[in-house]
Amino acid sequence: MCSVKGDLFMMCLTDLLQWGELYGKTGTIIVKRNDVEKKLYMEGGKIIFVSSSKDGERLGEYLHRGSHIDLDKIKTALQQAQNMKIPFTQRLLKMNYFTPSGLRSVIEKHAQEILLDAARWTAGTFEFVQGELPPEVLTGPIKLNASELLHQMLKLLEDSRAGLRKNISYFYIIK
Repeated sequence: MCSVKGDLFMMCLTDLLQWGELYGKTGTIIVKRNDVEKKLYMEGGKIIFVSSSKDGERLGEYLHRGSHIDLDKIKTALQQAQNMKIPFTQRLLKMNYFTPSGLRSVIEKHAQEILLDAARWTAGTFEFVQGELPPEVLTGPIKLNASELLHQMLKLLEDSRAGLRKNISYFYIIK
């Protein structure tokens, strides 16, 4: 298995994603900062799933926050999915906790938050591990729309930077 490692100060996440898309890479981009790790799974250069170890960004926690489903039900669905060796998202659909379109919408928002947070990192490390993806990622019923996801993330990132520039300009005018 081939891998590429580096520092996010030298190559930011958006550059990594563009590189992966340009060359049609299949594998996992792992970004780390302190004790937080985020994984972006790519197939043919397209992001198909993301995960995070950051509190509040784990999929189950996010689903609980973004829906009216009890956390215990989400934990039970996760345990059952692990025991059955099926994707968590597939189990959520089978238990009728979400419609496919509802689950897709929540997962896309979840992915945007994870990507936007990681795209703002100026310190940390990255590793791209080329090769096979976890079966639960490949066989999951929800695949992300990579182009739309990247477009939205870049727009949000630019909007937040524009807001920062506006606040800095305002600060200097007042001083």
